[in-house]
Amino acid sequence: MYYIGISAYYHESSVFLTNNNGINCFLKEESFSRIKGDKNFPKRCLDFLIKKFDLNEKNIKFISFYEKPFKSWWELFYYSIKNPIQNRDFLINHLKFFNKSAIFFFTELNKKIKISKNKIIYSSHHLSHCLYGMTIVKNFSEYVYLTCDGVGEGETMAAFTIDENYKIKKIWTNYYPDSLGLFYSTITDFLGFEVNEGEFKVMSLSSFGKPKYVKKFKKILNTENSKLDIKYFEFHKSSNKSFSKKLRNIIDEPYLNINIDANFKKYADIACSAQIILEETMENIMRNIIKISNKKKIVLTGGVALNCKMIHNLSKLDFFDELIVPPSPGDSGSAIGAANFAFLNHKKNEILNLKTVFLGPKKQLINEKINKDNYFVKICTTENFIEETVNKIIEGNVIASYYGATEIGPRSLGNTSIFCNAKNSEIVNNLNNKIKKRKNFQPLAPMLLEEDFKKYFNINENVKKNLEWMGCLCDAKKNLYEKYSSIIHIDGTSRTQIINDETSITYKILKELKKEGSEILVNTSFNISKDPVVFDIFDVFVNMKRMDIKFVLMDDGLYQTKNI
Repeated sequence: MYYIGISAYYHESSVFLTNNNGINCFLKEESFSRIKGDKNFPKRCLDFLIKKFDLNEKNIKFISFYEKPFKSWWELFYYSIKNPIQNRDFLINHLKFFNKSAIFFFTELNKKIKISKNKIIYSSHHLSHCLYGMTIVKNFSEYVYLTCDGVGEGETMAAFTIDENYKIKKIWTNYYPDSLGLFYSTITDFLGFEVNEGEFKVMSLSSFGKPKYVKKFKKILNTENSKLDIKYFEFHKSSNKSFSKKLRNIIDEPYLNINIDANFKKYADIACSAQIILEETMENIMRNIIKISNKKKIVLTGGVALNCKMIHNLSKLDFFDELIVPPSPGDSGSAIGAANFAFLNHKKNEILNLKTVFLGPKKQLINEKINKDNYFVKICTTENFIEETVNKIIEGNVIASYYGATEIGPRSLGNTSIFCNAKNSEIVNNLNNKIKKRKNFQPLAPMLLEEDFKKYFNINENVKKNLEWMGCLCDAKKNLYEKYSSIIHIDGTSRTQIINDETSITYKILKELKKEGSEILVNTSFNISKDPVVFDIFDVFVNMKRMDIKFVLMDDGLYQTKNI
């Protein structure tokens, strides 16, 4: 029997199917629509699953939605209707899109799968985040689960515990509009980056600045109690405007050209100050949660948890025993939490046991009816295609990877990536600026074997687990500067991934690369900036042509694109 979790209508719609016995399939709607961050009802994901797993009333135990639709809609409406004139624009938009909201989830679902209503259940927003976090730790009752994002069901943060008898208890909540996530997103918008996509750019930019605006920001967000001064914001008034004139008055003009040096410096200072406010607030929240729960192991989920610089800096304060951020802590990963809610609802005393971050479909399943020979030619001259791939990397080539099961979360972890030799700074810069078209203040990420990690990096053990999915920064040692300076950020950190699965192709590549005198690969997602990561063979071919990448490593060998 299958358990299905669905997250949709806000950001990155996704579906997760599992039987908790070896069959797992995580999908994002953007993979099919090719619209980055597609938030629409995931009809294409469901089409895929219905076809591949022959889904029907009989083999589905439960379908779980990640939040309570009416509560989520009503809480924002209720807050705004208190000041209807002031919040007029927001209210009009909120009512205008009522019939496109999650309230009509069952109607949309029933168009795809005819299933009885008693098999449809609803989790709650922050509980779904929490339940996803429970799937990645072993001794789940030892942790306190903290969620932090923009808003969900009128809540912006929440904390939960679960005991050995699987009883879940909410121990703390923070309410809209006091939102740490919306504060950081507002700064993202002010600096000219796209909300829900550009927050990581603000994080990277912050390392170039100085904390000149911290005192001013502390008037906007109280770091002790997480309260916002709402006069500086307009996200509660408008559907397309997040900040007020009052914010502009204290930190100058928004949407300036960041490519001009003076503007870059000013915006770096704003980003730096916002980052400090984020970290100070989160530290106070965590200390409070530890005190309430009497637990010093934390699982942090929600979109704010993607800020790996925050995780790195918090780890140095040494007030917790362990901090884990799941690979996909945002709303997309909540589809897994919703499936876990369905499973727990059925089993009562058991939760999903997911042992890998590669929960997407295997490439063979995706491309069952696509002949890759129409697009690629195999160029391996021996059975040892790993050795030939490494030779291409050493020669200075950029190599795409497309093998195994697909990663979850926003970061490619080897199976759907682009690689190059981290020693070759010219190739690294070309990959970052010309091929991926990233901002020049965003460094690419290194990947290496776990056995080599301590040779080049330092990190506190309390967050090291997160390195398996790039969930934390680490500090560069001196000899990293000597050999691999191109992957070090201006603040001396790197967003490193460690590889320890000896059966994986990625592990074998790094082992072979080590024989050639290079221990680190650059790893970046297999997509052009602002596009979704590739999904099927056709996406692979089109993106390689657009980025002028010649070689791709697949499960059965090294291939080159055809001229068609």
